[in-house]
Amino acid sequence: MKKMIVAAALAVSLSGCAVGPYQGGFLYSDISAPLDIRDNAVGCAKKGSSSMTNVLGLIGSGNAGIEQAKANGGITKVGSVDVHYTNILTLFTKTTTTVCGE
Repeated sequence: MKKMIVAAALAVSLSGCAVGPYQGGFLYSDISAPLDIRDNAVGCAKKGSSSMTNVLGLIGSGNAGIEQAKANGGITKVGSVDVHYTNILTLFTKTTTTVCGE
């Protein structure tokens, strides 16, 4: 019985948050992914980005929102949005949102 409990706890801890469409690694992740945008007729004349960081899971700062990225790039019409995620041992994480549009 004790072995079953340990095995179940190990399986749960190793699965982490592995339910999303993009799976990061436990030790290191460097992942980029697109977000679904409906107005693909808009060109990519301008780019804007916004980011947020988290250190040790204790200190988080920044704004990686689409609206902030639009403001940073002077964009009024969005053509595409990409998200870039970096994780190092879950001790340092950074998320950057990049908006392309006009």
